[in-house]
Amino acid sequence: MNRNEAEKGKFKRWFFDTSLAGDCQLDIDSGNPVLSPDDYYNKVDLDITNKEWAKNLSFTECNLWFFPYCNNKHYIMICVNIKAERFEVLDSLRHKDFEKNYKPMAERVVQYAINYMKTQFADKTVRWERFTWFKLEKVTQPDQISCGMYVIRWMRHWEGKYNSALTKDWKRIDLINEERECLMLDIILDEQNLERERIMKEATKYCNMKNKKKELKGRR
Repeated sequence: MNRNEAEKGKFKRWFFDTSLAGDCQLDIDSGNPVLSPDDYYNKVDLDITNKEWAKNLSFTECNLWFFPYCNNKHYIMICVNIKAERFEVLDSLRHKDFEKNYKPMAERVVQYAINYMKTQFADKTVRWERFTWFKLEKVTQPDQISCGMYVIRWMRHWEGKYNSALTKDWKRIDLINEERECLMLDIILDEQNLERERIMKEATKYCNMKNKKKELKGRR
């Protein structure tokens, strides 16, 4: 999300909070379920129109709305594609139980999006009755732990259509790991990270120590 671009009217993507379901959605202290998938979005305050950076941002100008969804430790992305008039389910693994375990929640998320649009903006231009369902089938992650990285990549790169990055490069674990490292660096080096200086100091100290060990080993 680029706030500067948002203020200039170039913002075309809208991101919602992650919805959790299954055994991931537990109270930390008691281990009991906090919310059911049915009422999750009813409990989340998503009205950001009063935020300073969003004052000049029109929700209706965004072409893609992203809803990350975690079900039993697996992340998928539900994307409402306004321009293409589609509800898109982006899953990095092929699940045979999609119709049973994933689509019901996806439908509830979509219904929430529709209600939210009508409530916040009373918009009549989106013809929801024309929307169709689309499920991405061609991407298969090469391991069992990178689903979250796929969700992040979709938020960054997904444009509602297949491309070479989705059909080929996205299966390469080395590229996934590279993006994971870049994301880590972005977080560490961000000016809003209060621990940035301390981490950089420790990292420099570690590198210097490692280099000295190499020098001593080379002299032997």
